[in-house]
Amino acid sequence: MFVMSKKNNVQLALAFDDKYITPFYVLLASLFINNKQNEVVIHTIVSGITDKDKNDITTYVQENNSEIIFYDIDLDYVSKLIVPEKDENPLTGAMYYRLFFPFLVPSEVQRLLYIDVDTLVVGDLAGLAALDLNGKTVGAVTDRDMPVRSDIGIHSVEHYFNSGVLLIDIAQWKANRISEKALKIISEEPDLIKGYPDQDALNMALRNDWYQLEPKYNVMRLYVPEAVPKRGFGSFLLDQKIIHYNGKKPWFSDCEHRLRHVYQQYARLSLRPEASHVTNVQLPKDKRAKLRRSRMIEFYFDHPELVTVWRRLKALVGR
Repeated sequence: MFVMSKKNNVQLALAFDDKYITPFYVLLASLFINNKQNEVVIHTIVSGITDKDKNDITTYVQENNSEIIFYDIDLDYVSKLIVPEKDENPLTGAMYYRLFFPFLVPSEVQRLLYIDVDTLVVGDLAGLAALDLNGKTVGAVTDRDMPVRSDIGIHSVEHYFNSGVLLIDIAQWKANRISEKALKIISEEPDLIKGYPDQDALNMALRNDWYQLEPKYNVMRLYVPEAVPKRGFGSFLLDQKIIHYNGKKPWFSDCEHRLRHVYQQYARLSLRPEASHVTNVQLPKDKRAKLRRSRMIEFYFDHPELVTVWRRLKALVGR
């Protein structure tokens, strides 16, 4: 029987389909390892998995002194929403599930932390869950990987957020009809949707109504200092809370996120240790060259002592 006995309360929302059940397990492992001191309630919308899968997930969550609640939504309605075709990291209708949580969670839930399942929780979430949003409807992190979107009224990169981590004030979200506005944009203004419909629509619906969170709450690829060697990541991670693999995924060989190895570490500690296996991706020539350059830059910063030796050798040969 589940018993609540911890002090800090974290109301977490996770949404996924059957294609992401393994990353979901890895995320849960990271969550439980780093939030043993918190009372965690996981609100979940999931499609495509079996009742046995749900029972297994529930057992795992309860064994870690947490609670999980599954919700059903109208999947036929979701299936009619636009899903752009992408060769890399294909999108599914599951990206829209986040829009339904504010209407499903119990009325006593005032604050909800939504995170994508291509993330790792590497720190205590209690501070984030209780953060003051200064009167804004959501808290989110700027997405530095996106271009300026003047076409949707966003004229600076700093004013466009990533929807992979959202700290939601439920009452304000519902009062301001954020879900309704976002769904209307997706349905009626598809020309404004470039590549990430839910994210573009939420940025439009929440323009000037979101609080900028520190990058440590959504550590995307561009937020990892390039010059930090791999052996320095331990110190860097001490202050980070959520790693987000929002580009190429760490279970594929072409992942460019500098913290991809952290995913493998948590995968080995999860109920799906096979998730630590990295699948080799066959790339066209131009992309192989780009990836090689990226790996060479990483090697340069990871092994400064070898670079120093190489420079000395070049200097000696040049004499």
